[in-house]
Amino acid sequence: MLTICSQTMLDEGFVFNQLEHLDLCLCPSLFPGQLVRLLKASPKLKRLDIFLTDHHSPRVMDEWNQPSTVPECLLSSLQSLWSEYTGEPKEREIVVYILKHAVHLETARIKSSSESAVQKFEMLKELSRSSRASTTCEFVGDGL
Repeated sequence: MLTICSQTMLDEGFVFNQLEHLDLCLCPSLFPGQLVRLLKASPKLKRLDIFLTDHHSPRVMDEWNQPSTVPECLLSSLQSLWSEYTGEPKEREIVVYILKHAVHLETARIKSSSESAVQKFEMLKELSRSSRASTTCEFVGDGL
């Protein structure tokens, strides 16, 4: 298991050949690029946990540019996604991308950080309706 903050800058050459569980702190200003780098560097990743910490306040997220190729772990090994979800559109695009490409995903557990029960329900309902590569993926959201 590796726990890392997305503010930690990794060179393109890093490879985590045996990494199966990644805990990634969501630092919105750097998150999208680092997530792609870490997914590409972790071909055997089975579990991805994305979380917020108190000392990182949500800010505007950097641009999300879908990778030109799907990271190997999404096609071959990722089984579990757990993510805190603020509802920002770019963040939704990232979660939808993972759901759309993770062929072996068994569980997607999404926790909304919205204070409003109605907003939380609507965000999670929208995510639960997004297409998934895995026909057996169970979507679990708080507020549903």
